[in-house]
Amino acid sequence: MDDRLTCILCPIGCELEVSRVGDKFEVKGNECDKGLAFAADEVLHPKRNLATSVPASGTTARMISVRLTGGVPREMIFPILAEIAKLRPALSVRRGQVLIANVLGTGVDVIATRTLLF
Repeated sequence: MDDRLTCILCPIGCELEVSRVGDKFEVKGNECDKGLAFAADEVLHPKRNLATSVPASGTTARMISVRLTGGVPREMIFPILAEIAKLRPALSVRRGQVLIANVLGTGVDVIATRTLLF
């Protein structure tokens, strides 16, 4: 199996070539050790983060932006988005306020990314 990845762990953005033979990996193109860890994680356990917005309770005119506090397994993105879509936070929320704790048992929270007070 050969994959081409762009490492996102530092500003260099190395173009990585990942070859897998059995349970061994070979990574080429990394300029630092971060590329090795990134490639292994991305091939074996890919995680993603997401940000979106939801309407505030009682209005569709005001939106509250939200994000995850960390990466989640890639296959959990759509189920998590479905949970987030159910949110209707109160109009007064503070940046960093947890809106869904441990969403779907991932150990990651959904938080507000801005303060909206009324």
